[in-house]
Amino acid sequence: MTEHRSIGFLLHPGEQPAVQGAIARAQACGFGVWTALDRPEDAVAEHASDAKLLVTVGGDGTFLYGARLAAPRAIPVMGANRGRLGFLNDVEIDQLPDAITRFCSGEYSIQRRSLIDVELGGEGEAARALALNEVVVRARDVNVARLRVDADSDLLGVFDSDGIVVATATGSTAYALSAGGPPVDPRLRALVVVPLAPHAVISRAVVIPDAVRVRVTVERGHVFVAVDGASIGDLTDDGDVLVRPGPDLAVVRFADSPTFHERLRQKFRFGVPHKELETRDAVDAEPEQIEPGKALHDAS
Repeated sequence: MTEHRSIGFLLHPGEQPAVQGAIARAQACGFGVWTALDRPEDAVAEHASDAKLLVTVGGDGTFLYGARLAAPRAIPVMGANRGRLGFLNDVEIDQLPDAITRFCSGEYSIQRRSLIDVELGGEGEAARALALNEVVVRARDVNVARLRVDADSDLLGVFDSDGIVVATATGSTAYALSAGGPPVDPRLRALVVVPLAPHAVISRAVVIPDAVRVRVTVERGHVFVAVDGASIGDLTDDGDVLVRPGPDLAVVRFADSPTFHERLRQKFRFGVPHKELETRDAVDAEPEQIEPGKALHDAS
């Protein structure tokens, strides 16, 4: 009896034509194919038992959503970029058919990424969610909140600030980076705790092991809590957020996939000398050369 195997495609409505070539390759390799469009959670749950791969087609937001669906079900994920930045996606959309062929032939490796399990406590309706990037505890409006941060019951600090970001290594290059945190190689099992605009003489981001349980308690103020950019609830005095280790995500990578350091240089121009940037910008800004005798279009 032949084992039933399938590959799923998580994409936005209207994007189906962009993946037809990849679907044909998957079917030629003997895989069943399904798409997650209008009800992606139901589609992933329905095919979890036989899914060997989930392909996310879109930007980083689509990849994050797919990761939260796939990780608890141990489904490997491959990201195909259709967005602007595409920091999390290893494959450009025009490369996707060849990437599917390489996956089918076993020419890939798996990189493990850590997720965090986030749970709200305190008064009101409880909420719980997974995050691949980060959880943000942020004050409402322009008010300052007093937030206590404990790591395994050991006090890390009490911050009068706009908020706190607790990011995974994967999420260290997202909100945490823009708030002044360090970029962390996603192969590391680490969390980055970043105070947002703290009222303190010295306050820096802290990198800690991701095996610890981090608790953010609201000692004073009104905050909202967002997981991977989506709000999951509000907290006031004595409410807290518990962050603990979640499932691992299996990310499909190829021998020529960009490394973390390459991504930093390509997407953020990290470590690229200023003079080299000036040269690149000057080349990009050069006007188009007009062939001799070629007439210019009359703008009138």
